[in-house]
Amino acid sequence: MSKKLLAGMLLGGAATYAAWKKMAPAKKEALKQSFDEKFNKVADYVTDYTLDALDIVDDLMSDSNLNDKMSGAADAVNNVTGKVKDSANKVVNRMTNDDFDKQTADIREELAKNKEAEEDNNDIIIDATSDSKQSLSDDEKASQSEVEDSDK
Repeated sequence: MSKKLLAGMLLGGAATYAAWKKMAPAKKEALKQSFDEKFNKVADYVTDYTLDALDIVDDLMSDSNLNDKMSGAADAVNNVTGKVKDSANKVVNRMTNDDFDKQTADIREELAKNKEAEEDNNDIIIDATSDSKQSLSDDEKASQSEVEDSDK
């Protein structure tokens, strides 16, 4: 496809050159003036459009102080980025510098001590009779002793 494009451009250029050479000098001059006029109109239009666009952008920039807002946003992003990097560095330092084996050994030792203490006190004694006798009032004790005497 690129070979066809190149061949078309060469043939078109050659045809244009041949037509230009065969053209009368008065027609050449008229064609040059027509081309120059159209080119100048397009250049003026593009220049006016560009200047209008620049004026609009300048007005927007001065009205909204976009530069201040953008610099403030950039500073905020930089601050957040710095905080995130600091936090990441703290985590990395903790993971690389702490002695987890020693901490694990300390925890295991403490658990072993607690287990030994629990084994010594693992007997549970429930004596319902002694609790009920202690909670009886004097009147109830007297009536209970009368019941026990009558049973005998």
